Amino acid sequence: MNKAILLRGALVLGVIWALVWGVTAWSGAKKATPEKVTEMIEEGEFEDWSEGESLSVSQARKEARLAQLDEMGEVLARLDLRQRKQLDEQGDLFALFFRLSREEKLHFINLTFNKSAERLMESFDQMPAEERERMVERSVRDMTSGQGAEALARLKEEDPEILTMVIKKGFKAYYQGASADTKMSLLPLMDAVGEVVQGFAKPGGGGL
Repeated sequence: MNKAILLRGALVLGVIWALVWGVTAWSGAKKATPEKVTEMIEEGEFEDWSEGESLSVSQARKEARLAQLDEMGEVLARLDLRQRKQLDEQGDLFALFFRLSREEKLHFINLTFNKSAERLMESFDQMPAEERERMVERSVRDMTSGQGAEALARLKEEDPEILTMVIKKGFKAYYQGASADTKMSLLPLMDAVGEVVQGFAKPGGGGL
């Protein structure tokens, strides 16, 4: 066989393997796991801008942080219910949220909540009834005495307007995104949210 043909064949195979390796490496970097989100938080080195510190920061740094949040939001949107629960229990995402400026908090909520809520409702719908019930029980415990309750209470104290947005988006996902069986299963959780943030409408009172 002509040596030139062999050389060209080897070069083509080399390019193909390089592309395969590159796609594999890229996919691994983008893999949606709680650990990946934690890694992105740590690498992002988010300074605490919750008290207005961002006023003296350059526009370039602000845009860079928003870009980091956008990337993180893409990963968060692909987490399933169990992965999101694991991430919440670790507390890293809650800690990050309260280091963000008000503008960033609003951006992050709008960026992640709708996609994440839709994904979570789909996960609930696909669960066997017994497993869904156990997951709801654990979520209720966290909402009434765990980190979820602490986060909601802190947000209620620091910025009730943002909390109102979160609650409305959550109820909207409940009314529009869940099946009838899932709605019934989630009633205890939605009631727990209503109790933690007293004064907000509970399920059964009409959509938000």
